[in-house]
Amino acid sequence: MKIKDIILIFISAILIFNLTIKNLYAEIPLYTLNAIKLTYKDNNKIIIAEGKANAKDQFGKEIYSDFIIYDKVNNTIKTKSNSKYKDKQGNEIDADDFFYDLNIKKIKAINNVKYKEKQGNIFLFSEFEYFENSNKGFGKNLKGLLTDKSSFESRFAEIDNNLGIITIKTDTKKINLFNKFKSLFNNNENRYTTCENFGDKKNIKEQCPDWSLSTYQTTQDSKKKMVYHEHAVLKIKNIPVFYTPYFSHPDPTVKRKSGLLPASTKNFSNLGRTFKVPYFWAINDNSDLTFTPIFYQDENSIYLTEYRKQDPNYKMHLDTSYSKGYQKLNKTSDNGQLINRTGGSRNHFFLNINSNYNNLILDHDDIEIKIQRVSQKNYLNVNQINTDLIKQDLSNLQNSIIINSYRNNEKLKIYSSVYENLNVDNPSTKYQYKIPYIEYTNFLKKFGHNLSLSSLFEANNYNGDTKKIIQRNTLELNSQQKILKKLGLSNIFKYKISNTNNYNEKVENSKPNLNNDLNATIAMDTSIPLIKYSNNIEQTLSPKIFTKYTSGSMNNQSTQNKILAYNDIYSIDRLNNIEKPETGASAGYGVDYTLNKKSYNNANYLTSKFSIGQVLTDVDKNKMPSNSSLNKKSSNFVGNFNFLLNKAIYENQLTNKTDKFSIDYNFNISKDLNKILQNDISLNYSNKKNSLTASYYELNEIGNNHYVDAKYQRFFQNNLNLMLGLRKNLELNYSESNFIEVNYESDCLKVGLNLSKQFYENDDIQKSNNLTFFIMLKPFGQPIAPDLSNLFSN
Repeated sequence: MKIKDIILIFISAILIFNLTIKNLYAEIPLYTLNAIKLTYKDNNKIIIAEGKANAKDQFGKEIYSDFIIYDKVNNTIKTKSNSKYKDKQGNEIDADDFFYDLNIKKIKAINNVKYKEKQGNIFLFSEFEYFENSNKGFGKNLKGLLTDKSSFESRFAEIDNNLGIITIKTDTKKINLFNKFKSLFNNNENRYTTCENFGDKKNIKEQCPDWSLSTYQTTQDSKKKMVYHEHAVLKIKNIPVFYTPYFSHPDPTVKRKSGLLPASTKNFSNLGRTFKVPYFWAINDNSDLTFTPIFYQDENSIYLTEYRKQDPNYKMHLDTSYSKGYQKLNKTSDNGQLINRTGGSRNHFFLNINSNYNNLILDHDDIEIKIQRVSQKNYLNVNQINTDLIKQDLSNLQNSIIINSYRNNEKLKIYSSVYENLNVDNPSTKYQYKIPYIEYTNFLKKFGHNLSLSSLFEANNYNGDTKKIIQRNTLELNSQQKILKKLGLSNIFKYKISNTNNYNEKVENSKPNLNNDLNATIAMDTSIPLIKYSNNIEQTLSPKIFTKYTSGSMNNQSTQNKILAYNDIYSIDRLNNIEKPETGASAGYGVDYTLNKKSYNNANYLTSKFSIGQVLTDVDKNKMPSNSSLNKKSSNFVGNFNFLLNKAIYENQLTNKTDKFSIDYNFNISKDLNKILQNDISLNYSNKKNSLTASYYELNEIGNNHYVDAKYQRFFQNNLNLMLGLRKNLELNYSESNFIEVNYESDCLKVGLNLSKQFYENDDIQKSNNLTFFIMLKPFGQPIAPDLSNLFSN
């Protein structure tokens, strides 16, 4: 061999040796130790660190413990007591003891092991081995506590940080189906639940959560945001109730994921039993679709579809359905009466579009489009179709396009609409058209006044042959508050000029054909606020006088359904009708009394307000609405009373009291104070165990309404509660609806029994009784609800 070849071989060997040594030092971490006491043995080959010991390598990994032994020859680290391992990715392992093999980068943790991911999920093991090169770990006796408050446990678990997968499974030797199924009922099964965990001292079985899944194998894929279960048994309070060979669902952190939603079942008195199976499709980040077939036992199925799409400047919501209609047209009610049923298919179509543009008309423009159609007036009510866009008792449909355009203080509104009354059968009178409606408004502040200029054009057609066209220009001015300090008076002056041009054709209580009206109003709002403070009590007494005069002649409004309210006393337009204003002179007067009691930190814990007032005029105004009493020189007395007591504020929440009580009362009393014509009262009371909402409404002489509405909820221990509700028409002496429900509700489960009665009848809508037992697993959405209506008779 030549000397030249020998030299090349020697140089190559040296390079290979150096690269090998470099790679070894690059791969094998070298640790430096710090502690209260360091001991060196075997020529510094073994280092013992005691007391607040810390070992750190060149890659950023750290180990903490009370006692660390570092063997440089065998490349191992042993720890004893209070051991912690941290890598540079943010993962942590806590345990009593570690054995760390630096050659193969394997760390074995023993006793009281806690592995915490950088995402915050915590996994508890009795023993855990983690391989740094593969980013995989294997552990025994797992309990996983996830950031979404769900948890799972198993005797064996695998963690793959590369794929973001956690797998828990039973003994792999149990390979046949019988053993897989058998394992679900012994003490070695895997368990999963979304119920809030109770710490690391008890396992799921000992905690006995409201619901859990026992599985042969469960896999959570954090990248796909899915949880997969094989051979799963649903348990309610550890009692098996349902088995499925395969079950998957989004993990609880997912808000949108394609897949089947929980099914539900219900019984309708008019249509029989139904079964609903919704499917949700997350099309992309800004659009999704829900398809819901509703299968009837005795009738044709209904297919519901909701499509939603949303961009920064665009939002669309489509809601539609289709049914072939009734299978059986000839049907009688329980009392033997024939139910009026018509043939043909049924459907609805609702579309809402909202979009934003710049510089379309003015600087900023909003466009809203509504399309609403129902093939048959009772279709929604009979099938109890309720979605985010529609409600079953809908009686009026609107088809319109609306444009709102803005620039500084300017606003332009343009829209055209068609309204349909579903309760009217005559095609010539059920529609009302408003084509077009154009209004321009400009808000200014000049000479110490708030000024509003507006111009409007509106064309209407309703009742088939009734036409009405309006063009109106309006100027309104409101002064700033003027205070006369010597007298303690506060005044606000208001002015309004309105020029209205009308074309009326067959419009009741309006001037026929083309006519012009000019109305000017001047008004003054005067008050004398009197305030008293003493011992954390604030009292305010404010006498008020509102005087106004409006020029021009008045159209007949005597048949208008108008009930005088307290706010009307101080309104420049008491009838809320600019086209047909109240003319002549009038004065409203009244008084407001307010009482506030404050806690020592100056927060109101009791607020009470009483107001009463009346309207006076110089002459009787026979063209004003008769049931409002504004047609007389002296109107009825109207007012309100409001009361709120919040014990939580009173006690400063130190006693943990949550009692809250409120009253809202509106009244209308005859001018001779002999008769109460209106009672409108609402009561609300709530504390930790009770919640009550009740309302009572009564009209005498000025109307015929008389009803009571109440809802009560009682909270018991262990998440049990009772709910009662009723609505009764006292004038006709019959109940419109009522219900009673008993349920159990926690953070992850709702189970209940609901009994409801509906007394409303209309054509093919009959009285109904429903008894429903429902189970809802949170956070999976809709309840699983078998109906039990046939357990009782109507």
